[in-house]
Amino acid sequence: MWNYSFVLPSTMVLSILLIYYFSKPRLPVRMNRTFLGVLITDILTVLTDFASSWMDEHYQMFSIPSLRLANLAFFVMFLLRIYYLHLFAVDAMGLYNRLPKMMSFILRSVIAACILITMSSVFNHAVFWIDETGYHSGKLYNILYFCFFFYLAASITLILLQRKELQRRELYSLLGYQLILVIGNVARIMLPGFLIMNTFCLLAIVVIYLSFENPDLYLSDRGNAFNTKALRDILNEYSGKRRFRILGIALCNYNDERGIYGGPQMDQGIGMISRFITDSFRNCLVFYIRGGCFAILGDANMNCLVMRRELIRRFNEPWEADEVDLYLTPAFVQTTPEDCNAEQEKIVNALMIALDAASKSAVVQEPDDELPSIREVDREMEVKINLERALETDSLEIFLQPIYDSKQKQVVAAEVLCRIRDEKGRIIPPGVFITVAERNGHINLLGEQVFRKACMFVRENDLEALGIGWVNVNLSPIQCMRSDLSRRFRVILDNYKVDPRYIHLEITEESMADYSSCIKQIIKLKESGFIFSLDDYGSGYSNLTRVKEYPFINIKLDMSVVWDYYHERDFLIPYLIKAFHQMGLTITAEGIETADMAEVMTEIGCDYLQGYYFSKPVPEKEFVQYCMKMNPDGQSDREKTTEC
Repeated sequence: MWNYSFVLPSTMVLSILLIYYFSKPRLPVRMNRTFLGVLITDILTVLTDFASSWMDEHYQMFSIPSLRLANLAFFVMFLLRIYYLHLFAVDAMGLYNRLPKMMSFILRSVIAACILITMSSVFNHAVFWIDETGYHSGKLYNILYFCFFFYLAASITLILLQRKELQRRELYSLLGYQLILVIGNVARIMLPGFLIMNTFCLLAIVVIYLSFENPDLYLSDRGNAFNTKALRDILNEYSGKRRFRILGIALCNYNDERGIYGGPQMDQGIGMISRFITDSFRNCLVFYIRGGCFAILGDANMNCLVMRRELIRRFNEPWEADEVDLYLTPAFVQTTPEDCNAEQEKIVNALMIALDAASKSAVVQEPDDELPSIREVDREMEVKINLERALETDSLEIFLQPIYDSKQKQVVAAEVLCRIRDEKGRIIPPGVFITVAERNGHINLLGEQVFRKACMFVRENDLEALGIGWVNVNLSPIQCMRSDLSRRFRVILDNYKVDPRYIHLEITEESMADYSSCIKQIIKLKESGFIFSLDDYGSGYSNLTRVKEYPFINIKLDMSVVWDYYHERDFLIPYLIKAFHQMGLTITAEGIETADMAEVMTEIGCDYLQGYYFSKPVPEKEFVQYCMKMNPDGQSDREKTTEC
């Protein structure tokens, strides 16, 4: 006789959990699907356990085939239940696609073998058999316990191996429900007359639900959108395995608007926006991230343009909250399907940064505007990381590009250019990392390290033996605003014992926009012995009157000016060069890429030429070899310098 007192409560609780599972939005991740499998197999196990036990008690009332079928159904469900409980632990740790192939094969093979052996009992009485006297256990009955303890041992082993990657709550919860199952199985062995094992399985499922499956863990507290944890988990499952798009929505100036309308009203507004988005795009997943920012995730074919139009149309109308009309402006960013190959942490971080930047933008987006991609933000993050690493480890490099004297027909100077590399050793374009350095405040440190390495190059190489009179070093507009720049540069010069006449500083036209601060800085630097060139002339800020007020000795014509003149000759550039010569200035033409260009710019009076026709920027050693080749007269002296 069996005691059935535990069956009804267990079945009722499991049914409530199953109903509640479908009552709230669920994230379509593997762990949730596995939990549904746990619920269904446990309910079926409880029901088949009760049915088979009752039928075995009253075996005279049933035919032998029906008794076999009832017991077979229970044993199969019993095995599937422990397998699903094990599988949930694997999914909760995110290990399903990360386990070694051999281990995955073994874990699947054991359950398959146990089920096959159990089903073969119909023919060979392996696990159980039925005759006219009722139910009997077979010789391999203990295979049920073997299977149970095998998967418990496998789960506990994996949990302990992954313990450093799990949060404390996750670790304790996973180990806790394994311990409950161990106790339950021991109780089943010791108390065979009680259907008590189902109660312990129910306790394990309750632990799983409270720790991992409570829908409130994934839902935001505003509206019915998912939260950031849900976004991370879904991306962790999708990334690299499934193509998708994300449309990000940021409320412009959210904090300011919250101060204007009030916190409670804005919270209501966020709830209304959340419900509108989830109701409008039911085939997509909607996430509320933070600070008035949402993310809509859909498949690779999601039409972001149509969605933006619909959202902008709705935002053109007010959101009514407590009789207050909220007039809010959205900004958008988006991913491309190619972004799905990135790690989830990179995607989430880039999305948050992009949304933050979009919310602060003063430009109102139109429905058909091209959106910024978070891949661009992700690239910027990578550049920032590599830049910070280069500055911290002093691993940035300087390349030098020769400056050619158009009259002497030889290299007489060089421009020092900064280069940094990524983790794979690839050079990051200067136009990318310099912009990042200016934006995040690293430009002063970057410029100082470039200046120091230029001084190191001058000290370690005999410029006169190389035929070089000086090297040019660029100053950014932000550096020009630093009040102690002259003192810091002077300290570096003294440390390397370098005469400032060997280093010319290039000031861009952009720096001259703030005349008062720029001229003061240049005067201080000039008093320290520095010589100046004006870089990128023709890009928009300067004129002849302004140039006269600065102590320049050289004007570098911007590449765009040189190319425009080369393709369409006019009288302006030759007269401009003549005027500069009358002011005592020399002229350098940048962007020379052909012999014909070099000849044309020489004919109109350019003193120096620079460009890929002579050489691209090259590393220090390569530049020294280039100078030896171009200026062979001083080779013996150069060899002596190198030996020293």
